[in-house]
Amino acid sequence: MPVDPEEARRRTLEELSKGEYDDSPGFVAWLLQTLEDWLAGMLDGVDGSSPLQAGLAILIVIALVVATVLVLRRTGLLRRGHALAVDVELDAEPVLGAEELRAASRRAVDAGRTDDGTVLALRALVRDLEERTLLDVAAGMTAHEAARDAAVSFPDLQGRLDRAAAAFDTAAYSQRTASPKQAEDLLRLAEYIAEASPDLSRAAEAAGAGHGSVS
Repeated sequence: MPVDPEEARRRTLEELSKGEYDDSPGFVAWLLQTLEDWLAGMLDGVDGSSPLQAGLAILIVIALVVATVLVLRRTGLLRRGHALAVDVELDAEPVLGAEELRAASRRAVDAGRTDDGTVLALRALVRDLEERTLLDVAAGMTAHEAARDAAVSFPDLQGRLDRAAAAFDTAAYSQRTASPKQAEDLLRLAEYIAEASPDLSRAAEAAGAGHGSVS
C-alpha cells in the first residue's frame, strides 16, 4: 500500500523526537528543524501516487533516520538504555597507564560489568600503543579509527581489531550490552598486543607514503 509522503514525514519526525534522542534540547531542536526543512523540500515533488514515488519517499525517510542516529551517536547525544561507570573517550582524563586500564578492565569483566570492561580494554589497548609511540590519539578519535591505525603496526590483527572496535561501539553507544565473550576477547587482545612486537616496516611504509603524498 503506497505511503503518503506527508504521513512518512510525520512518522519520521515523531520517531526522531522521542525521548531517547533528547539529551541536548537546543541541539536536537535545531537538528530536527533542519531535517524537517530538508525533508519537506525533498518530498515536495513526491505525491505518492505511484509505487515508484512511494518507494522513493520511504528510502528518503530511512536515509534520514539512519543519518540522524549516526550524528547523535557520534556527538554522544544518543541516550543509552544502560549506564556506563567509565568514560568512553579514548583519551579520557585522568590519563591512566595501559597496565592500570587492563587491570580495571579485568576487575569489571570479573564483576560481570561487561560494558565497562569492554570500554576499558580498548582504552588500555590504545593507551599501550600511545605509550609505545605506535599510535597518535587525537581528541574525538573513534574506536574504528584507532583500530585502523593500530593495524598499521599489527597487520595480522586487522580482523581482531575491527571486531574490538565493533564491540566497543556496542558497549559504549548501543542499546545492547557487550557479551562476556566480547569483553574477554577484547581484553585478551589488549594483553596480547602489550606483549607483541609491531611490524615496524609496515609503519615506516605508511609514514613514507604519507610524506610522499604531501605536495
